[in-house]
Amino acid sequence: MPEKKLEIGIIGLGKFGLRMATTLVSLGHTVVGIDMSEARVQLAEEALNSVYKADATNISVLRSLHMQDLDWVVISVGQSVEQSLNVTLNVQELGGPKILVKASNEEHRKILQRLHVDRALVPETDAAVMAAHQLTYPGMLDLIPKYGGIAIQELRVEQWDGKTLVDLNLMQRFNVMVMGIRPVGEHSFIFVPPARTVLHSGDTLVVAGRADSMGDLQP
Repeated sequence: MPEKKLEIGIIGLGKFGLRMATTLVSLGHTVVGIDMSEARVQLAEEALNSVYKADATNISVLRSLHMQDLDWVVISVGQSVEQSLNVTLNVQELGGPKILVKASNEEHRKILQRLHVDRALVPETDAAVMAAHQLTYPGMLDLIPKYGGIAIQELRVEQWDGKTLVDLNLMQRFNVMVMGIRPVGEHSFIFVPPARTVLHSGDTLVVAGRADSMGDLQP
């Protein structure tokens, strides 16, 4: 369970919105769903805490559903940029929750960034960028473009057999930090391992650093 249970509104229960909503529920959060489609509302009713057939372009409706009292509102209203922006401005006017918006394209994302939403993403673009980096750097687990292309990657120890993290000095040489080690034959990771930890062939490391530094590592 998460450290803090959040109350989150999902406006738009298409594939993206419903998948995010059900995932948030599985993580222990309270989710309120809103959609104009009766079919989507019925589909979501079994999985979510509360679901409403309502028009989110009407700020009075949002206020009556207490969207202003939530921690986050996720806006995922399809391909209409105008409708998305209308809903976004309504939620901002409520003055309460943080806002995540699914953008239709990069131009839409730029407008949302100028509106200072807390997070704007283009799922197809973000997935494509991630896939390209994973092809380039096998073992990459995640990419965080916002912070200069920071990547989180798994590495298998071969050449570093018998060395310690002090010996390798990865932070100074490559600006890369070792977040965890899974010793060979073990199922669990040791997170933030001591600097004197000796590595063995077959160990798995989880490292974080700039994506363009990962190609220089020869573990």
